[in-house]
Amino acid sequence: MQASAATSPLYLRSLRFDRLFVLGTPLLALAVGALVLGFPEYFSLILSLDMALLGYHHIISTYTRLLFDLKSARQHWALLLPLPVAVLAGVCLLVNWAGVAALATLYMHWQWYHYTRQSEGINKAYGMKTRSVQAGNPAFNRCTFYLVPVAAFLMMSARPESTFLSMEVWKLPVPQWLANGVLAAAAACLAWWLAAQLRALRAGTLGRLHFAYLCSHFLIYLVSYVAIRDITHGWMVINVWHNTQYIAFVWLFNSNQFKGGVDPQHRALSWLSQEGRWPIYLLACLALTGLVFQSIDASLAWFSNYSLMTLLIIVYQGINFHHYIVDSVIWKLRKREVQSALKMG
Repeated sequence: MQASAATSPLYLRSLRFDRLFVLGTPLLALAVGALVLGFPEYFSLILSLDMALLGYHHIISTYTRLLFDLKSARQHWALLLPLPVAVLAGVCLLVNWAGVAALATLYMHWQWYHYTRQSEGINKAYGMKTRSVQAGNPAFNRCTFYLVPVAAFLMMSARPESTFLSMEVWKLPVPQWLANGVLAAAAACLAWWLAAQLRALRAGTLGRLHFAYLCSHFLIYLVSYVAIRDITHGWMVINVWHNTQYIAFVWLFNSNQFKGGVDPQHRALSWLSQEGRWPIYLLACLALTGLVFQSIDASLAWFSNYSLMTLLIIVYQGINFHHYIVDSVIWKLRKREVQSALKMG
């Protein structure tokens, strides 16, 4: 017999962590969106804070799985040496062939896919860890999970605005009638899904925080791509949500992985990940973030074939794309090491 949510573990970690993770991350993203819309003159400051505290930090969080000790570096050498060279070479070729607009376009579409895949992974982690089960047909539920982001992205694509962070982007040639039709279909599916999940909540088979996470997933996409017309302002909302979520999830993984104490083979990371040391963990990651990205900025001043801004875009997007590929490899929930660290086995 399938265990109900009421008799299974209720949280990914604890009530406090899960409330901050499920409710805090979308509220922070929506608050930042409100600030950007209400005080557009401070957009540059808000963007700088997002990048410094969340954006660069969330990329560095990836490398806690790869570079904090020799064992991890040896295990993932292919992701650390040949892959970044290949990605950076590809980015340079793309810019030389089609310009910065092509790079911005690739980013806008790939980041949508990357964010959506991460959200699905967290949804699966909640279900596996807490034995929380959505009501209804699983294929329909997964279709709805993706259809809402697809419809939201198509609505953004159908609008005439085509500038992202002062860069031109090439959007999908979607007519407004098609975007409206897909959004209407997504709304109908979402309403049907919602009715079924409310029944599951009453039956106790769907956990409340799992349900809240799913609702936040739909809300963030609808706000970022539908409710907010400006591409850059909408991106800010979903970017803050994704970055904060990722940093918290990586910390959860590391703290669970080293719950038994300091591991001699992963001494630095395991020490930082011990219970109660999360402020030191975050400060260490922020310090490493500052060191890495300040070094990149300083190094780029030696190159003269491109303008400094173009170089920054090439290198930073190369790092971004490398991060997307690495994430698709190291965070697969079917991997035994990931399930073990998240205590889902």
